[in-house]
Amino acid sequence: MDPHANPYAPGAGVKPPALVARDQELNEFSIALARLSNGSPARSFIFDGLRGVGKTVLLEEFDIAAREKGWITSGVVECNEDDALVPVIAKVAHRALRKLSRGRRMSSQVRQALGALKAFAFTMDEGGTWRFNVDVDAVRGVADSGDPEVDIVELFGEVGKAAATQGAGALFILDEMQFLSRGDLGLLATVCHHLSQEVHPVLLAGAGLPQLPLMLKEAKPYTERLFNYKTIENLRRPEAARALTLPAKRAGVQYQAAALELILDRSAGYPFFLQQWGETVWAEAEGDMEITLDDAQAAEEVVDDELERRFFRDRYERATDAEKIYMAALADLGDGQHTSAEIAKHLGTTQRAVSVRRSNLLQKGLIYNPVDTKLDFTVPHFAAYMRGVHPFDRGERPRRGRPPKGGRTQS
Repeated sequence: MDPHANPYAPGAGVKPPALVARDQELNEFSIALARLSNGSPARSFIFDGLRGVGKTVLLEEFDIAAREKGWITSGVVECNEDDALVPVIAKVAHRALRKLSRGRRMSSQVRQALGALKAFAFTMDEGGTWRFNVDVDAVRGVADSGDPEVDIVELFGEVGKAAATQGAGALFILDEMQFLSRGDLGLLATVCHHLSQEVHPVLLAGAGLPQLPLMLKEAKPYTERLFNYKTIENLRRPEAARALTLPAKRAGVQYQAAALELILDRSAGYPFFLQQWGETVWAEAEGDMEITLDDAQAAEEVVDDELERRFFRDRYERATDAEKIYMAALADLGDGQHTSAEIAKHLGTTQRAVSVRRSNLLQKGLIYNPVDTKLDFTVPHFAAYMRGVHPFDRGERPRRGRPPKGGRTQS
């Protein structure tokens, strides 16, 4: 196959050449934009799902769809470990307002919103570390009370009003929301609640790992009714087949049925895996019109190596020795969900003794609790990877300090 014509795109947040099975989410988002534009209330969106299922891609699609309808957006802003909500809010507001003030004479409403942002920054960032370039005077009496709940609502309200003067509203997009603290998630929920009650032309679209809905509900019970929750999952077999065959068909290439079946079995319908398989099998194919079973079988080892290098290894190496042992025990129990008690028993210890490991792995986003008592990996196929790279050994003990990068702990 011509490498220049390879249509597949494995990558973090990279839009696949054929975006399948996301029409319902895009349609519901379009309706929400229309309702807010008409002065009717609409719920903000929260997506959750494992790594590699396309959450960030969907957020990017929301960004594009909103801008096409004249909305001002923050673009996708990724939350990082130890991020606090207040500076994240200032960042998304600043990004949206910069777009409003570009290439045209600044309206009084945009100037008012920028002044509110400056007042917010002065009030919340006493050390002056945010360094926003806001060339207006701070307004008084708006977003400067020192109460984050009040000030964020007022700031978002001003940004929404500024966007509405140009016929639309403001969309704020947050990714990796599971890294926000419980208190910050509760604050964000309260802000969204106030904004929805006042029907500001403001919408939030957020995404995170599978624990995010539970974290939000624990922070504020009413979030069950506040947000439009969607779990983004792996593609069903017919959809996964389309994700592979449609890009190839556009290039005049087809899949032999047996080759397609092998790839669908091995990828389990996970979008990132499908793209990695597509890219690799295209490069390995000997013909120029058809991808055969021989091509797919020849690609297997390369795909495994690529997934190990690009998807699994970095996450494994983020864990400490003790955390790796905990993950090895979880993986050794088999694919799927297992309770904290089962893992501790498998380790030959108590839940309390390994609670710090569990907490740290949850915080790092390497495992999640789909329900209060059960745990699973946030990365598809990670249990199988762990069984290969770090087989469970009940007698293994962590060494002091960390092992060399990529190295395995020894007992």
